[in-house]
Amino acid sequence: MVADKLDPRACASWLSTREILARGYFDGRVSAANLLAHTGCHEFAHLVQTVSGGRTRGSVHNSAFYRILDDLHRDGIADGFRQSLLELARNRGQMIPDASVQIADPREALASFKPGDVVCFGRNNELQGKVTRVNRKTCSVQGTGPCEGRRYRVSPQALTPLS
Repeated sequence: MVADKLDPRACASWLSTREILARGYFDGRVSAANLLAHTGCHEFAHLVQTVSGGRTRGSVHNSAFYRILDDLHRDGIADGFRQSLLELARNRGQMIPDASVQIADPREALASFKPGDVVCFGRNNELQGKVTRVNRKTCSVQGTGPCEGRRYRVSPQALTPLS
């Protein structure tokens, strides 16, 4: 998950990216630093939502959840957390990329695949398969080789064509 958020191509498939863009968090600017900070806030909002009784079976990303998450951003908590992460990394000689990344339109990525395409995906592209269907947001992939017998739903941004 963290590696995906450092990769401009892979980060497009995560809900946190869509939330930043759609809800205008961090002024709608997607960067690795913003994604990491937002992900921490997102998970914290789940904690608060659960403890306060706002999470029910089948209703996770609901109005109670987004009220908490919106408050974290509106009240400056998310910005403070982001600054703390950047400072902690800097103090350890590490840099969290903070440059804005351009997110590709997922429809464009979907349009580049069709049933029968041979693809790889996963960490270091270790999983492989054949696209069986192009869905509204993902591709259905039937595993091949060492993945034979497995079926996957994969974001098109995470697929690499092999042929």
